[in-house]
Amino acid sequence: MHRLFLVHELLMMICEHLYDEDDIPGASKVALARLARTCKAFHAVALNALWSNLDGIAPLIQCLPAEVTRLYLGPPLGTTVVGIKWAPRKEEWDIIQRYASRVQRLRVLNPLCPVELSIIFTLSRPPTSSPLFPNLRSLVWNDSRPQTICFLQTLCGPLLTSLTLDCSSSNVRCDAAACAILIALPFICPAVKVISLPSGSLCPQISNMLLAWNHLEEVTCGEIDTVTFRHLVKQTNLRKLAFTLSQSISQSLIDRAPFPQTFLRLCELEVHVSVLPSLIEFMQKMGIHPTSIRSRVDVGPTPCDMRAFFAFLTKHYVDVQPLSVSLQSLRRIQMPTVVQPPLVPPTGNQFNGPSHTGIHGSDLMPLAQFGSIDTLIIDVNCSIHFADDDIASLASAWPHLRIFSVNKTHGWVAKSDITQIGLLKMLQCCPKLQTICIAINTDTFTEVPLDRPGEGLQNMNVRTIAFADSVIQPRATTVVAAFLSDVFPRLNEVTAWKSDRMRVRRDANSTDPTVYAIRWEGVSRQIKGMIRIRQQERRWRRSE
Repeated sequence: MHRLFLVHELLMMICEHLYDEDDIPGASKVALARLARTCKAFHAVALNALWSNLDGIAPLIQCLPAEVTRLYLGPPLGTTVVGIKWAPRKEEWDIIQRYASRVQRLRVLNPLCPVELSIIFTLSRPPTSSPLFPNLRSLVWNDSRPQTICFLQTLCGPLLTSLTLDCSSSNVRCDAAACAILIALPFICPAVKVISLPSGSLCPQISNMLLAWNHLEEVTCGEIDTVTFRHLVKQTNLRKLAFTLSQSISQSLIDRAPFPQTFLRLCELEVHVSVLPSLIEFMQKMGIHPTSIRSRVDVGPTPCDMRAFFAFLTKHYVDVQPLSVSLQSLRRIQMPTVVQPPLVPPTGNQFNGPSHTGIHGSDLMPLAQFGSIDTLIIDVNCSIHFADDDIASLASAWPHLRIFSVNKTHGWVAKSDITQIGLLKMLQCCPKLQTICIAINTDTFTEVPLDRPGEGLQNMNVRTIAFADSVIQPRATTVVAAFLSDVFPRLNEVTAWKSDRMRVRRDANSTDPTVYAIRWEGVSRQIKGMIRIRQQERRWRRSE
């Protein structure tokens, strides 16, 4: 063996590189397992890398001898449930602890590989006073069953620095015993720096846990009271804060001046508000300048609210250069299945001239002052009116743009004025683009040209494109597929008309949106075939 492989750090780097290699699902784990079995020098390091990130506890049980475990099909249909025939004996506990000691990041339940409830109870009572996962640094607790909460207490230890309680999908409330365990977590794992609490009512006192941690760096939670909020204000290392802005906090900022020099290191702010003006008022009162701003709004926001928000950013954030801006409407409005509303022509309202009720490209132009923006996500209950010139102007101002997503679930409502010309201009100005969601006008796709689009311009980063509620006719499907397969050689999927909100809306011709969704699925299938053919041609050309 070469003497370089005597350097432990080098072995770790090799194994970490193998673990991060994800072009083929599962291939990295297979490679690490083979390395651990065949090379003595790599055995321990490869096992550490293989078990460092554990998605579900089923693999621990599957390491036991076959006569101990049992597998059977359970709900949902086709899912294999892992069970155990009897309580583990000493030699079986030794196997469990041998691998559990290598785990650093754990998600308790993997829905693709569930385990029996009895396994949770068994692992909650290990035959040792030391933690079952002594080196655990990050824990995602996604088990909403109150009777399993004792296992959470077993998992938490003094080395834990990241804790996520992901029980928001369940409306189950904990009993007094379970609440006592939750409230005691800060004393079991005092080193926590990253905490994510459910926004639901799992336990009435759960937000009080935040008061016991004094070195928080990232906090995600639901609604909190003013005492907890002022405790977070004092966290000098806090980089991320995501919470629901309550009326009591808003009122407290009016009645009492905030602490001086608040949130000095805050980089990411995510606020759930009832209306967008509340966020503007909050940021003005606090005097904070995060580089990433995300807002989820219950009502609206209206185009006027959004223009006011963008104006606020350009006035107060000129020296900050935000990197990410996201606005999303949350409240669902039930829409009837009649013609509601028809797609507006590209020039605006078909009866009243230019539309003033939606979002136009000019409304986003104030953000063009921020050349540092790499993420823009807008998903609001407004119609969208963008043209090629708008996209070109914004793209030229944001050379570092990676994510550009506009109304992925709400749809644009108005027929898009963006053609392949605008899309090519965006790709030319934003070479780092990875995620795109726009509506596109497919009327301009009339025939497959002999020349390559954009003189051979290609984006190798984009794997999935969403075209919102873009209308497409049968004659355009092949032309669109040919264009996209050439410009995006690694494209795996094209989606459109995916959300329920868009699927209940019919256009002026009363066309069922499902028809458009099926046509776009056909485009996606054609793209895969065309990309494969191009790969074959390149391989043949090289072999000649």
